[in-house]
Amino acid sequence: MIKDAKFYMANLGADISRCAAAAQAGDDMRYQESLGRAYRTLAFVHEASRPEAYEEGLLMLRGLEYARASHSLVMFRAHIDDFCAPILASMMH
Repeated sequence: MIKDAKFYMANLGADISRCAAAAQAGDDMRYQESLGRAYRTLAFVHEASRPEAYEEGLLMLRGLEYARASHSLVMFRAHIDDFCAPILASMMH
C-alpha cells in the first residue's frame, strides 16, 4: 500500500474525530493523546509534499479547537466525517 497524502489525510481525520470524541466525553488524557497523534500524522502529510493537504490539515486542527471552545463538537465531528468519507471511498478503488 502506498502511503500518500490521501492516506495520511484520512488518518488525520480519524485522529481529529477521536480528539473531538474525547473532548465530548471530558477525557482530557485521551484528548491529549489523540491530539499528539494528530500532529504526528500532520507531519506525515507535510512530508508527502502536498502543501494544500497540509494547510487543510492545519485548518482541521484549528477547527477542532474552535469547536471545543464553542461547544459545537457534535457538528464538527459530522463535518470531519463528511470530509473524510470521499477520501476513504477513493482509496478503496
